[in-house]
Amino acid sequence: MKKITLLLLTLCVSFMSYAQFPESFDGGTTIPSGWAVYDNGIGTTHSWTVDDVNENVSVRWSEILPAGQIAEDWIVTPQVAVTATTNLLTFEMTDFNAPDYNSQVTVRISTDASQTNTSAFTTVLTIDELDTNGGGFLPWSVDLSTYIGSSVYVAFVMENNDGDGWALDNVDFTVAPTCANPVATFDAFAQSTVDISMTTANNYDIEWGVFPYTQGGGGSTATVTADDSYQLTGLIPGASYNVFVRQNCGGGDYSEYIELIVGTSPSNSIPFSEDLEAEANQALLLNLGLSFAGNGDWNYNVDDTTDGDTTNDYAYDGVASIFSNNTTTTVDADARLYVGPFNLSTLNEYTFSFFQRNIATSSFTRPNKDIDITISTSNDGTTDTVILSLDDLDNITYTQRMATFTPTVDGEYYFGIHDKSSFLATATQGNSVVVDAFSVTSESLSVTEFNANTFKHFYNKNSQSLIIESSNLAMTSVEIYSLLGQNIISKSLSNTTETIDVSSLSTGVYLAKVSINGNTETIKFAKN
Repeated sequence: MKKITLLLLTLCVSFMSYAQFPESFDGGTTIPSGWAVYDNGIGTTHSWTVDDVNENVSVRWSEILPAGQIAEDWIVTPQVAVTATTNLLTFEMTDFNAPDYNSQVTVRISTDASQTNTSAFTTVLTIDELDTNGGGFLPWSVDLSTYIGSSVYVAFVMENNDGDGWALDNVDFTVAPTCANPVATFDAFAQSTVDISMTTANNYDIEWGVFPYTQGGGGSTATVTADDSYQLTGLIPGASYNVFVRQNCGGGDYSEYIELIVGTSPSNSIPFSEDLEAEANQALLLNLGLSFAGNGDWNYNVDDTTDGDTTNDYAYDGVASIFSNNTTTTVDADARLYVGPFNLSTLNEYTFSFFQRNIATSSFTRPNKDIDITISTSNDGTTDTVILSLDDLDNITYTQRMATFTPTVDGEYYFGIHDKSSFLATATQGNSVVVDAFSVTSESLSVTEFNANTFKHFYNKNSQSLIIESSNLAMTSVEIYSLLGQNIISKSLSNTTETIDVSSLSTGVYLAKVSINGNTETIKFAKN
């Protein structure tokens, strides 16, 4: 949950009254009487408005903001008296875009007398983009039984940093069922499994099918008895699923089904390629093997090739691409994109490649872009190692970028792209780095190649360092031993020429064991 101190509150509409429900936002172009629309003073160009054509209220494409700033767009009901017959809030909501733009809507309740006292609101439900299906309205409900006897305001707050579109419809207050709807969350995923959990241990009926799937369509089913979690197994790698969960309260009393969208990761076998073109059964970016970290955001873009304007088409091939627009005048960008994980072996050299371009050329008021290509054992930004830095990028036509990596330890690794672009104090226009068409390939390092490689070494007495040169292949590690077999120095290497600091060694003769992807050569040197 984001905790935000509101420094500025811009009030657009404010009424105090009791209103009739349900509210379908039909028959007009203005916000209904008694409702309030306002924001937190950040990204104030867009807010909730009535969509008279589709008869709902929506907020679309709130501004793209500097890293760390969160825009809040509030729409608040009139004051409602909660009774035994109005203790269930129901509504329908959707996010217009299946890709994840890292926005969310929180539902908040206040018993305060003021409709605009944001500090008095308590969050009772958070709807993440991944909880929606990107276009179709889904039903939601909140049990207000604890508020019976009180009068409340209900706020729907869209929170975002990079723009998005959400819509709200059919808000009502009705009688809460005796069997409450469950709250289920998507917790974890692998190539063929998904873990979901419920907030309480009870009896549940679960149904699921490959996206897009409608409840009752003949998919898989399961029952959960006195438990709060379930693992879906035997799933298709790289696919999304619609999951429906209802609570079984016994005696034929059931809640309504609630829906969530879950998904699996792709197989990620090597050679690997991903053109970012989503299949019909893919609603989540994790289905493409992508994950994200950092203070900034990477966003998924689908070109509109029917508008007759090719200047806003950015894909290298097809219509889909990923872009990072983290332009500020005070803070460097920090948006991390990961592809993987992949099982990598020390016996192979791996090449990670993709195509890159910027949206626009740089100027005094528009920055260029800086990125690092990284390798890591996690996708949270804590284990990244830079294998290639690409600074001051200014190309607006696609260029293939690639970097090679040979692990020193077998295991799972992520290839990454880190938008680290330096801030431009004079910036008045943003710039985006766009990437597309990822691939990972491997090449075995053979014994023949290693044997054909030659080593040279010499000891530099002035700098007290050992210089090692490999004729053709980059060295991956060196271990220095005493003549008694004691390991004194261990160091990872990555170049064909390496300088090893041996100033800590006593005068004497030592053995250096140089490795290239599991193949080794031992050399003897004297320190004096």
